Amino acid sequence: MTDTQGTLERARTLHSQGRVADAVPLYREVLARDPHNLEALQLLGVALARSGDVERAVVLLGEAARLQPQNAAVQANLAAALSGAGRLPEALAAYEQALRSEPRLPAALRGHAATLLQLGQVEAAISAFRKAVRALPQDDHACNGLGVALERSGQAAEARQLFLRATHLNAANAEAHHNLGLLEAAAGRSAEALASFTHALTLQPNNPILHVNQGTQLLSLRRAEEALASFERALALQPGDAATHYNRGLALFALRRFAESLASFDRALESAADSTAAQLWRGKSLLALGRPAEALTAFERARALAPQEFEVHMQCGGALTELLRHEEALDSFDRALALNPASAEAANNRGAVLVRLFRPAEALQAFDQALGRQPDHPEALLNKGNVLRGTGRLAEAETVLERARALRPMDATTRWSQALLKLSQGDFRAGLPLYEARLELPAGSRVRHPALPRWSGAEPLGGRTLLVYADQGLGDTLQFARYLPVLEGLGARVIFEVQPPLAQLLRSLPMKGTLLVRGEPQPPADLAIPLGSVPLALGTEWQTIPGGVPYLHAPPAAVAAWAGRLAALPGFKVGLNWHGNPEAEKYAALQARSFPLASAAPLAQLSGVTLVSLQKGTGAEQRATVGFHERIVQLTDPAYMGAAEMAEETAAILSGLDLVITADTALAHLAGALGVPVWVMLQQFPDWRWQNARPDSPWYPSMRLFRQPGAGDWDGLFVQVAAELAAMVRARA
Repeated sequence: MTDTQGTLERARTLHSQGRVADAVPLYREVLARDPHNLEALQLLGVALARSGDVERAVVLLGEAARLQPQNAAVQANLAAALSGAGRLPEALAAYEQALRSEPRLPAALRGHAATLLQLGQVEAAISAFRKAVRALPQDDHACNGLGVALERSGQAAEARQLFLRATHLNAANAEAHHNLGLLEAAAGRSAEALASFTHALTLQPNNPILHVNQGTQLLSLRRAEEALASFERALALQPGDAATHYNRGLALFALRRFAESLASFDRALESAADSTAAQLWRGKSLLALGRPAEALTAFERARALAPQEFEVHMQCGGALTELLRHEEALDSFDRALALNPASAEAANNRGAVLVRLFRPAEALQAFDQALGRQPDHPEALLNKGNVLRGTGRLAEAETVLERARALRPMDATTRWSQALLKLSQGDFRAGLPLYEARLELPAGSRVRHPALPRWSGAEPLGGRTLLVYADQGLGDTLQFARYLPVLEGLGARVIFEVQPPLAQLLRSLPMKGTLLVRGEPQPPADLAIPLGSVPLALGTEWQTIPGGVPYLHAPPAAVAAWAGRLAALPGFKVGLNWHGNPEAEKYAALQARSFPLASAAPLAQLSGVTLVSLQKGTGAEQRATVGFHERIVQLTDPAYMGAAEMAEETAAILSGLDLVITADTALAHLAGALGVPVWVMLQQFPDWRWQNARPDSPWYPSMRLFRQPGAGDWDGLFVQVAAELAAMVRARA
């Protein structure tokens, strides 16, 4: 054996052992001695191609092909190198030359078909792959290649069979498992796709794309924790990949880890600033974090990137709604519908904004459009039912809300809407059980003290300590506080936990038990119940509402002190309160309870009447904006709302007035509980506790109810109220 042959033999051995880098210098040594050594030219070309030096490989293999143009193996290797260099037409010609010399050469058959596919000649590639499969029926790579070509031509069913055949021929063919997984994922068969990706990962555990694909299927199967782990393994292998950071953000969002999802979408945008999807989900994360202004900025960037994309307009509309920019939100949903007229979601969202704009007739049309596109759309049914209830079409509302509940029997929002409808019609028996849904509403659970057993009304109370805790607003606490003596009458030792602003006032309640301010240490108790659930536990009907009004009293010393100041005011003294809880009003829509002070102008024109402002906090600024502000006496600091204010100031002033005129706020309940004459200004179809027609209230004997003559008509209402007040003043004269 010559030195050249020995060197070539050693190089071949190293090459076969996978030690290509060690073989390369030996091949070069052979060629230095024998520049036309065909085997050395070919093997060095193959080695360089595998190591990424495709341009040099092409030169060497081209020389080998020149020396032996009929050598099919050489031509096939040259074609592979040309393909790696992106010189696809030349690669195709080399494969064709190889096949002319050896029509059944596996590498040439597969490579020729693959190159046709790369050139976009899909039908020709399918024909070439079919020829390869016929010639090489046991070749898993040929089956896999044909599957890829068929999938690209839309023949998914046959492609799936080819991928399955490839994996059966060779269970270690990771590419075939991967392709099968991609096809299953595209068909929505997530479990099957996941199985394929997982199998491929056993063969290629360091393939980041496989980890990402595994994660996306886990995410679609709602296995977000496992999906997150897959994406993080992919990032450990490929740290800067924008798509993987994006997918990680999706998993974190699904896990409600919104701050972390925001950070992931930000990382994705660092290297893919033009990603519409990343901007959209960045905005969704900000919205979930309660940052709607920043969310809108992200959505607007997405809209600039993809102005014809439906979703960007939908998300802009959602953020604008959160920001109470309702006209702009309506425009966004209109744009979304122009892009996708079949979207029930966009029509429903449009309707919800129209409700906020107090355009109920148009809102109903939008909800009907949504239901025409998707008859079982639960949100559209719920929204429609609420508008029907808010406009007095109660029988229709009941039918629609029943349909909504049939779709989502456990949905708290639907049950809550049904409760309000039933209770507004006086049906306590059906309404009070549904009223329990308030404890599950998305705004946040009001269940407190979960460690204590819940009193349902069936368990005897004699000798037991019952913790009753306020679970709604101040007005609800004042309204239902009347039940505490009833519970004591059943033998309970009562602990009554209340909001701090009401503590001093509620100490006047005729009860023997303990008044506990929320936040103070809780004494031992046997049972617990939310205050709003006590009427249900006691089986309350309209006819059995506990009386005993007044059941609250202002401190006598404060009443006496304010009586002197009020006595100095001339005429019939009328307290005026026009604005309620600003957070509640913000989202109230058809149920908005506050009235604009300007609508009360007819009261200021009455002689013999002194108006006294009772307004505190938000809304007090309206006094300075009305033309009759000098007719409204301001006795207190409207910004003062301290812990003692409710008892020492507001309740004491109420006790010295001739009449209170108020919106449906906590002050209405306070006046009623004190037994003060009070007129409550109500929407046409108000909150459930005032029912839908009666002028009086079984809750408060000293109360009269005045309702808008038409939807939103506060001005017309105050014309009526002024006439009633004038008649009262004349009768007192």
